[in-house]
Amino acid sequence: MFGIFCLLFSVNAAAQQEQVKLTGTVAQRKNYQIMIACKLGDKSFRVASYFIDTTSNKFSLAIPFHKNGVYQMRVVVMKKGHRRLEADYDAAFALKVSEKEDLNIKIDPALFTQEGKGLTIEKLPVRFSTVSVSGLIKDPKLGIELSFEKVVEGRLQTIQSIFIPKGDSTFKFIVPLEKEGLYYLSTVRAKKRLYLRPNDQVSLTLDAMSGIQAGSSSSSPENGLIAQWEQLRRPLASTAMENKPDRDAFTASYKLLQPKITAFMQQVKTPNPRFNQLFKTAVQLDNNLFALKVLLQSSTEKRGGFLFQAKDFLNVPPYYQQILKENRINSTQILQLGEGSDYLSLYAKFTLTELEEAKRKQLADAEKVKLMMGAVSNDTLKSFLLKSQLEELEFNISNYSEFREVFIPYQQYAKQASVKEKYLSLFNMFAGDTAFIGKSAYDFTLPDVNGKMVSMQEFKGKVVLIDVWATWCGPCKAQMPFLKEVEEHYKGNNNIVFVGISLDAEKDKQKWLNMIKEKQLEGVQLLDDLGKSFGRKYKAVAIPRFFLIDKNGKWSEVRCPLPETGEKIKKYIDMELNRSI
Repeated sequence: MFGIFCLLFSVNAAAQQEQVKLTGTVAQRKNYQIMIACKLGDKSFRVASYFIDTTSNKFSLAIPFHKNGVYQMRVVVMKKGHRRLEADYDAAFALKVSEKEDLNIKIDPALFTQEGKGLTIEKLPVRFSTVSVSGLIKDPKLGIELSFEKVVEGRLQTIQSIFIPKGDSTFKFIVPLEKEGLYYLSTVRAKKRLYLRPNDQVSLTLDAMSGIQAGSSSSSPENGLIAQWEQLRRPLASTAMENKPDRDAFTASYKLLQPKITAFMQQVKTPNPRFNQLFKTAVQLDNNLFALKVLLQSSTEKRGGFLFQAKDFLNVPPYYQQILKENRINSTQILQLGEGSDYLSLYAKFTLTELEEAKRKQLADAEKVKLMMGAVSNDTLKSFLLKSQLEELEFNISNYSEFREVFIPYQQYAKQASVKEKYLSLFNMFAGDTAFIGKSAYDFTLPDVNGKMVSMQEFKGKVVLIDVWATWCGPCKAQMPFLKEVEEHYKGNNNIVFVGISLDAEKDKQKWLNMIKEKQLEGVQLLDDLGKSFGRKYKAVAIPRFFLIDKNGKWSEVRCPLPETGEKIKKYIDMELNRSI
C-alpha cells in the first residue's frame, strides 16, 4: 500500500464509457464468486468478478457496455477447504446486455442441477444502499486489475474486482454498502483508503505506473484528511515499498517527520468523532508499520558468503526499540484497518528483539509464541495474534505433541469464530494421533525383501524409526538423502533401528526391490501391500510419514518431523535413546 499519494482530480463524466448496472440477490447464504466475461468477435476477456460471503446475499456491479459483446455470468458456489475457500459447484448463464438497460437478477443455486435454471431476470429492481466509486486511469500502458475491498478482522477481503484492458481509461464500482467506514481500492502496487457512507459517489484518478493517486470531485472532510495524510507520509511510504530499503535514509526521514505527524494528528477535528478516533489510530498504525516493515526488509544475514533477507528483525537501533514500544497500539480499532493484522503480528515479533540475537535464534516455537502473546495485553488482540501464529506455524507443527506444547496454553483465546475455526482445523489434524501414542506397536507383521515376516517385537529394547514411503511418491524420494544423513549420524549406535515400510502393491514388488537397490536404502525394508496391514490401520493417508517406537515397544510418536528438518527429528530420537526402559 506504500506507493500512494493524493491528487485532487475532477472526473469528466462525458469521458466515462457507457456502463450497465447488474444488481441482485442470491437465494441461499453461502460463499460465492460471480464472474462476468465478454466475447467480442474471436476474443474473450474477463470483465469483473464479485465475491459474496455469508454476511450478505446482495450483489451489485457495473460492467462496460460493448455493442456487439456476448456476455456470460458464471456463479461458483464455494465451500470451506482446509486452508481456504474452494469451488464446490457452479453454473454458467448467457446474459443479454443492452445499452442503458440495467439488469436485476435473482440467483437460486438450488436449481443449478437443472440445465439453464437458477438465474432469473426480475422486472422490479432490488432496492438496497450502494456506493459508487468511479474514475479514470492516467496513462494506461498495461491492463490492470482493480479491486474494491472491505476490512474483516484487520485484514482486507475483496468484494469486487474489475479487469481494465490495455488502452482503456475508465472504471466504475457500484457496491452494496450498509455501514460507513474505511474501505480500500487496491492494485498490485498500491492500496488507497476511502471513508465511505451508503449512497456516496466518489470520483478518483489512478496512475497505473506509480500506484494510486486519489481525490474526490466532492471530497468529504474525512477523505480530505486521508488525502493530506497520504501526502505527508509519502517519504516513508516510498522507502517502505522498496525490496531493499535504505535503513539509514529511512531513519533520517522518519525522525524528521515525527514532529509533523504529531502536529497533524492534533488537527484531526472533523464533525465525525467516530472517524476522528479511527483515523488517528490509522495514522499511528501507518507510522509504526512503515518502520517495522523497513526494519524487517533491511535485516540481512550472511550465509555461505551471500547476504539474505532475514526472517526476523536484526541489529535494530535503540531509537526504534524505544519509539515503537512507546507508540505501540493496544486498541481493537486496528481490526477496522486493513493493515491491522500485519501490524499486530509484526509488532509482537519485534518485541523479541529485547532478547540477545544469539538467544533469539535458539528459541523454540513454543517459547517464541509465549513471548509474543505476552507482548499483547488486550485479550481480543491476543485472539487474532493467536490466529496469525496458527497460520504462520501451520507447516512447522508436525504432530499433536508439538501442537499441544505451542498452542494449547492459549486455547482460551480461540473464542472468536474465525480464530476458533483455525485453531480446531489444526488441532483436528493431529487429535486422532492420541489414539496410538503410548499404545503397543506390536500389532502388525510384514515381509522383508527376502519374504521373511518381521514383527516390531523383534526390536524390543531398541528405538525404532519407521519411514512410510512408496516407489510412486516423489516427496518420499526427496526425503531419502536427508534420511541417509540421519542414519549416518547414528551409525554404530546399536540402540536404534531404521525401518522402511513401502505401501506399494504386492504385484509391484519388483519395482520396490529395484528402488531399494537403486537408492541404496539401508535398514530393515518391509512391504505393506497397498497399506492393508499397517498403512490403513495407522491412517498413513499422506506420505512420507515417519513413526517412532520407544524401547518398550510403544508408540512414542506417529507423526515425526521429516528428516529434512535435521536437528528437529534428531531431538525426537535422542529423547527416546536417553529414556530409561
